[in-house]
Amino acid sequence: MLDERRSLRQFFDEAHKISLQFIFRSFTLTFLFALCVAFIPEYSLSREGVFTLFILLFAAGLWITEAIPAFAVSLLVIALEIVLLGFSDFNFASGSKEWETYLKPWSSPLIFLFLAGFIMASAASKTKLDLWLAKKVLFFVGGRPKDIISGLIAVTFLLSMFVSNTATAAMMLTVLTPLLLHVNPANPFAKAMLLSVVVGANIGGMATIIGTPPNAIAVGILGESAPSFIGWMGYAMVPAIAMVLVLRFAIIKLYPSTEPFIDIRSIKEVEHFDDSTKKFSKIPTVPSWKKKVTIAIFALTILLWLTGPLHHVPTTVVSLIPIIGFTLFGILDADDICRIRWDVIILIIGGLSLGLGVSNTGLDLWLASFVPTETLGMLMVIVIFSYLVVVVSNFMSNTAAANIMLPIVIAVATSISAESSQIAVIAVALSASFAMILPVSTPPNAIMYSSNKVQGKDFLILGIITAILGPIITMSWLFFIKLF
Repeated sequence: MLDERRSLRQFFDEAHKISLQFIFRSFTLTFLFALCVAFIPEYSLSREGVFTLFILLFAAGLWITEAIPAFAVSLLVIALEIVLLGFSDFNFASGSKEWETYLKPWSSPLIFLFLAGFIMASAASKTKLDLWLAKKVLFFVGGRPKDIISGLIAVTFLLSMFVSNTATAAMMLTVLTPLLLHVNPANPFAKAMLLSVVVGANIGGMATIIGTPPNAIAVGILGESAPSFIGWMGYAMVPAIAMVLVLRFAIIKLYPSTEPFIDIRSIKEVEHFDDSTKKFSKIPTVPSWKKKVTIAIFALTILLWLTGPLHHVPTTVVSLIPIIGFTLFGILDADDICRIRWDVIILIIGGLSLGLGVSNTGLDLWLASFVPTETLGMLMVIVIFSYLVVVVSNFMSNTAAANIMLPIVIAVATSISAESSQIAVIAVALSASFAMILPVSTPPNAIMYSSNKVQGKDFLILGIITAILGPIITMSWLFFIKLF
């Protein structure tokens, strides 16, 4: 037994050593690559522009290789901008306030909007409001396979509009686990249910500003020309619904059920299935007043977000309602606040700060000059960048992909038509949500893949359909809105 423990310890020590070596090599090679590309050739850029090119390349390499956590890259970006761009001639005694520019995203109204989304998600999870909604919808749709698929997509789509797709997918897997035990393993419908959650979770987030980070980054980059909360839904809801309808049809055709009726009563009173003990745990009791308060705050917040053009209360001010309300009534405590995805918020802040650097130093216009806008036109630019972000987002975080690409997109689009730049940024941001080809492309994919009931090829089929049709549907709708 002692020898086995020593062998196991040696194995983990060796694995840790290899991991550290990989991180060091990736970090070093990325740094050297960015350094050489930015400083060795002579560019028609200011010195600050060259520094920003280095920061952009370094950050992109680190986000792609994942040598360090994504949020740590954002912090590094801000630090480099302060040091390299915040002081002229590196004169730190000059009293310059330029460095403060790159800290402004920390106080961006957009961050409070996204924070409100995380707090609402936490409250929904703690009071089991999300679980209650999922079960109510499933019991309402009945036991026909097609209806269950529709119900799963609908409830996951709805939750992902206001809750992170990761949390939504994990919760839906909890709901489905006992139901999957009552479905014949040979029945393709088991895969259909899991893939329905993937579709709803990945696509649903594109419908609102707080649904997924690329949306928030797009709004931050657009600034005053950014659409309102309800305005964004006007741009995104139609292509999102159209895409899930296409994928619903594909799932039903590719994974037809061999059983005419599924007993959904099996999911009653079950919250979690433990693979190790093969037992179910019961839903913890939540005081009814907490559920009522949560529903009331949710309803009030969403209603005010959707009716902004009527009452003119800024979306960020409305965001203070859940931030204050859930903590004031004790629904969320200090531990719940600590568990909020602050890493995602920091990732967004880093992206906004990087966008400021690219814009302030003229790097965006310089990069845009390499795109033959005179021959391509706005439509082709949107097509190229929309499909490019889909490809890139399949291999790295869609948030990181948006951080890198959106500052370039707005510069290229503005050089063609300032009026159409908004459409270009929104199209590319929405297209980032269509990356779902690989099991690791998105967290919902990885969560469903961990169930061991779906294979990589299952994601590939639906992912290719989404990657091809998603940008086309989105661009068609956006140009339709522009015309009318």
